Amino acid sequence: MTIAIAGILQESNTFSPVKTRYQDFSPVFGEKALERHRGKATEMGGFIEVLSAARVRIAPVCAAWAITAGRMIRRDYDRLAGEFERHLARVRRPTALLFAMHGAQTAEGVDDVEGALLTIARRVLGDTVPIVVTLDLHANVTRAMIEHATAIVGYHTYPHVDLYETGVKAAHLLLRTLAGNVRPVMAFRKLPMIVPAENMQTTSGPMHRLIERGKALERRGGALAVSVFGVQPWLDIEEMGGSVVVVADGAARRADATADSLAQRFWESRHEFDVRLTPPAQAIQQALRVPGGPVLLSESSDSTGSGSPGDSTGLLRALLSARLREPVAFFMVDPDAVDRAMRAGVGKSVTMAVGGKFDRVHSRPVRVTGRVRLLSTGLWTPRARGYNTGIETSMGRVVVLDVGSIRMLIAERSTMTVDPELYRSHGIEPLDMKIVAVKSPNGFRAAYEPIAKKIFLVDTPGVSTANLRTLPYTRVPRPIYPLDPNTRLAAPLAR
Repeated sequence: MTIAIAGILQESNTFSPVKTRYQDFSPVFGEKALERHRGKATEMGGFIEVLSAARVRIAPVCAAWAITAGRMIRRDYDRLAGEFERHLARVRRPTALLFAMHGAQTAEGVDDVEGALLTIARRVLGDTVPIVVTLDLHANVTRAMIEHATAIVGYHTYPHVDLYETGVKAAHLLLRTLAGNVRPVMAFRKLPMIVPAENMQTTSGPMHRLIERGKALERRGGALAVSVFGVQPWLDIEEMGGSVVVVADGAARRADATADSLAQRFWESRHEFDVRLTPPAQAIQQALRVPGGPVLLSESSDSTGSGSPGDSTGLLRALLSARLREPVAFFMVDPDAVDRAMRAGVGKSVTMAVGGKFDRVHSRPVRVTGRVRLLSTGLWTPRARGYNTGIETSMGRVVVLDVGSIRMLIAERSTMTVDPELYRSHGIEPLDMKIVAVKSPNGFRAAYEPIAKKIFLVDTPGVSTANLRTLPYTRVPRPIYPLDPNTRLAAPLAR
């Protein structure tokens, strides 16, 4: 028995001004993919653990992950897809494929990258070889994914802390399928709704209730896997919307009934996902009245994990205007500013315009004067459970610039801001800060909620804003909630 494993993961934001390139994925192939994920808290780490324990021969195909950004440049997508196909075709007589994907990846001219890659996999493997796929909770599930996958298993957490567990679950499901113990059938329901990420956490609220209901069904044996996909909101594509996928053991009617019931509950809870944001100046003043620190300010409209470029000056302008005396940690992406500070050197004062270099629609540069505290290669290793835990990450060259009481961590390339290790690895201790700024709608909660005195979601413009009706959607199916508040659910539910 030979089981191929692969991972190609990226979440796209079609409103982002920053295109995705081949090198953003840092792809590796063959044994190097195994080396990258063995022992790591990732989906592929889970695949490897289960298959190794079962003494199954593992055929690693590829491992590629990129931070959220705009559509992938077409020639780079063709290169990555072609390399995936060639390396999968080199596997001798694969019994099955375990494939870690995000579920919301796009490229130029390709709205559904996952569906396209699964089509390639089917072309190589044929129709009878099982393919079990893991997807992010924010996946935009399509008919092509359902058609070509044997089973789909989604995360149960947001913030995403169950990547490894999802990989383990998928691998066990595949082994049971190959042993003839189960016969997976899938039911799929698509809903005319997009929900903001800020209130999609699975620790409480509407998504928590939906996920817990699905987990209870799994525990009672009513389903092999139940997944609720809230979809990431910033996709302007034709086959767009939240969904429910139920995998049952040979019982198509049971899968259909379960999917219908859960999808109905999802639809009925849509208003509970609505978000209330705080103007940045107001959030700062309220933060200063909170005893101790850190107080978290989430600028989700510029979330680097949601496809924004990380160069918004919306919150930064408010922080500068407040003339704060207490310490603040702030992250920004600005290659030009990094280059200027690098040339100035540590200890030197530099005056320059920062931010507003990528997203020129929602931000403009702001002029600052600061002292260069630190220069770095920008390599750091995430420690908190979530994306790429334990895997060294590069954000290009980095500078820490002291602008008054603000410690600005400025990077050449985007990176996830949900882990305090981002700041700690560059000499900024979040626990010593009065205010810590993160560019994330929800993912930060896993690591920061235990230490934050209070959290504010600030209202600034950007390409990952929760104010979805301000974005220029032109291709999503209409009507769709909340773009069209009076949207009704068609009967029967969309399949």
